[in-house]
Amino acid sequence: MPKKIVLKIKQPGQQQERPEVEAPPPQKEEQAEPVVGEVVEPPPTEKPAVQQPPEPVDDALSEAMLRYEELMNEVEHIKQLDRNFMLYCIKMEELRPQLIRSILSRLAEKRNALLSKVDAVMEKIREARDTLGSEFAETEEELIWASIELNTMQLEQAKKGVKDVGLKEELEARIPELRKKLTTLRNRLKSLEEILRRLSELPKNVVELTSSREEAEKLFEDAKKRLMLTHGARAEAVLRAEIERIAQQESIPRDYAVLLFWKSLAR
Repeated sequence: MPKKIVLKIKQPGQQQERPEVEAPPPQKEEQAEPVVGEVVEPPPTEKPAVQQPPEPVDDALSEAMLRYEELMNEVEHIKQLDRNFMLYCIKMEELRPQLIRSILSRLAEKRNALLSKVDAVMEKIREARDTLGSEFAETEEELIWASIELNTMQLEQAKKGVKDVGLKEELEARIPELRKKLTTLRNRLKSLEEILRRLSELPKNVVELTSSREEAEKLFEDAKKRLMLTHGARAEAVLRAEIERIAQQESIPRDYAVLLFWKSLAR
């Protein structure tokens, strides 16, 4: 018996059943590679703390003190030149007064050049003093105001029971800081006034400040000991008279007159 062949014809509009497929597991999102020419913003970073610019008061004071130190270094330099010349003269076998005068004239030129800078340094010191004075006045005013504000608040709190804890604590912390700052400024002002006094006296003290006395004092004591052998108790009076005579006769400072007289005894 022949087999029957059955044909299934799909009707229009009928959807074909599909086997269910499991969804793949979620994958991690990969960062897209930057495209050439594309601007890529960097990740946000913490901004460094911004340093506050130096106060004008500190700048003025630093510059003034630098000028003053440079001037004082020059004073010490001239003093060292004078000492080295004295030591050189001690070692010389034949020392002429003319040579002493010639070298001392060069030291005098150094001193004059030094004095020509004093006015400019004093001007810088005055500017720093005035700037500090302004800050001192402002700090003093702020301290007084904070003090009376705190006192008033305490009185009102005692009478009416008004309380403003935040402002009270702020004032109590601020007042000691202002007092400390005021003390620092006052000390700085005193230092600047003292520097101005020294600079104003420098023209009349420049020779003393830039001359080395140590070697001359040693020679004086040695000469006095030698004269005591011949003049006894009158040795120092005789020595001083001889020093004065040589200084006037040769037109040289007394320290170098001591040197010449000591050399005359050593012959």
